[in-house]
Amino acid sequence: MEETSDMEQEQEQEHEQEPGPEEELSLWEEDTSEADITMARRSQCSDAGDNPLDPNYLPPHYREEYRLAIDALIEEDLDGYYKFLQFVDVVDFLAPSEIDYIQNSIQLPKQSAHPEHRYLDTSADGSSDTYWPMHSDLDAPGLDLGWPQIHHFIGPTEVTTLVNPAAPDMPSIKEQARRLIKNAQMVIAVVMDVFTDVDIFADILNAAMRNVAVYLLLDEANIHFFINMVNNCRVNLEAIQFLRVRTVTGISYHCRTGKSFKGQMLDRFILTDCRAVLSGNYSFMWSYEKLHRCMAHLFLGQLVSTFDEEFRILFAQSEPLDIKKIEEMTALPDRPYPEERPMPREYGNTDQGNQKSGIDQRLRKAQTGECRSLKDKRLFMDLWMFTIAIHRHNPG
Repeated sequence: MEETSDMEQEQEQEHEQEPGPEEELSLWEEDTSEADITMARRSQCSDAGDNPLDPNYLPPHYREEYRLAIDALIEEDLDGYYKFLQFVDVVDFLAPSEIDYIQNSIQLPKQSAHPEHRYLDTSADGSSDTYWPMHSDLDAPGLDLGWPQIHHFIGPTEVTTLVNPAAPDMPSIKEQARRLIKNAQMVIAVVMDVFTDVDIFADILNAAMRNVAVYLLLDEANIHFFINMVNNCRVNLEAIQFLRVRTVTGISYHCRTGKSFKGQMLDRFILTDCRAVLSGNYSFMWSYEKLHRCMAHLFLGQLVSTFDEEFRILFAQSEPLDIKKIEEMTALPDRPYPEERPMPREYGNTDQGNQKSGIDQRLRKAQTGECRSLKDKRLFMDLWMFTIAIHRHNPG
């Protein structure tokens, strides 16, 4: 009888602890129990051997409240985010631009057409679909245009600092980038967040026509600006044999509900012949040459190998450029193409005006896509340089 009464008391206590319908908590309130808050005040990224008494000791900066706040923002929007911050007494740690970026970049979990097996499926090959897969890893893309192999010591590191606007006795950052491209003999590797500078693009095309291998790795979120520039210049990327363009993203952040969002690739550097690197906060855009203050460093020597390795890592994580898919996802306003723009009065009676009338037929071929069949490099470059000239006389 005593055992029976004890069991009844335990059942009554469990029943009292179960929340009723009116006591249900929101998503973030469920995760902020006493145990979770205790864990939140503890770093999960700190080293076990860190000594707080060491003068060089750095307190861990990981906070579980930040992760829970991001979950609240994803699931319950701004209202839930601010309520959670108030509930755990944490200052707002996201800038408004970061909040907008997260909300606009949320991706739902992918639904697989073939549901995973819950239990171990021992098939004929002895492998499982969900654990230790045999063929799950994809091969990393190869540098099919070639890549120099530098096996010898290339000298001590030399660093030259360039600023914009440039000092009177120093080249500008754009001039240095164009000089590197012009002098390249084997390979040009560009990693850039935004690429819309038509002058540097013309130099890139010229190098590709000299059979220099050119690899462009561009940020996936901003690739539509590059595609828009290419379309405005009437250039067919598929017709350029020694040019490869791919996209890269930043780090993927996964929430516990399965939703995720990606960061951006904000690296900016150009590597030529695995011997020189120009790196800094300079993007290949007109505004960075004419408006923004920025800085870049020219590296020569042994340190270049670090950028060599970083580029190959990024290239292995990159995705091929799908122009049609990008154009469908991002619709940019149409702008008039060179032949649709009126010739300025001061150039109306010059030789350039006559040149325009003489090359109209080739421009029409470019517009109809017939330029894909053009094999003559000189003809292609004449068409390109004329397009650039018209752009300079008719700034958009």
